[in-house]
Amino acid sequence: MDRKTITSELRRQFFPLLTAAGFARTGDVLRRELDGPVVHVVEVQHRPRSAVFQINLGAHLPALGGVAGGDAVPVASMREYDCAWRGSIVSGFRNSSDAEFAYGRTDAEASESVAFLVSEWQRQADAFFGPLSDFPAGFHEQARRSSDGDLHPAQLRTWVRVALLVGDRGLARRIVDVALPRVPERATALRADLERLLLENEDQA
Repeated sequence: MDRKTITSELRRQFFPLLTAAGFARTGDVLRRELDGPVVHVVEVQHRPRSAVFQINLGAHLPALGGVAGGDAVPVASMREYDCAWRGSIVSGFRNSSDAEFAYGRTDAEASESVAFLVSEWQRQADAFFGPLSDFPAGFHEQARRSSDGDLHPAQLRTWVRVALLVGDRGLARRIVDVALPRVPERATALRADLERLLLENEDQA
């Protein structure tokens, strides 16, 4: 089967679920904007040569600006890779982190592949989007929890920015204090950015 067949099945089985949940579709990208504002993105990524596709997820707070200090992207053209938080729907066919869904060799297999995606959608989408939906309270809570795990310091930097966005400067400082020891020696730009955020926090305290 090919991309055309899978796209037809996505239109028949999958996209209606998203439009019912408030997403607006432009080609293979679907977006919704919640109060806050909070932007959610669902993007279908095809790999026709390998006969597979992925469903990538993104969540973003436009108030943060662009990812890692880059230029802000208008909500109407935002892609999954423009989001501060990113994930995928895991198919689990080959291993527990496999996010690829097969096109299949027949129309029936293509339909079954999308049907499996549909069966997994609600559970996995809720797990990803749920904690990244309510601003400011929900994001504030996630920022509080961010330093308890083993997040990469680049991810912690995002939560520092969230803490500053909601006005919790004490939390921002605590997250920076956790992040700095985890920064790899050669990641000088990341270290400098965290130190800058810490200095700005102190200057405005």
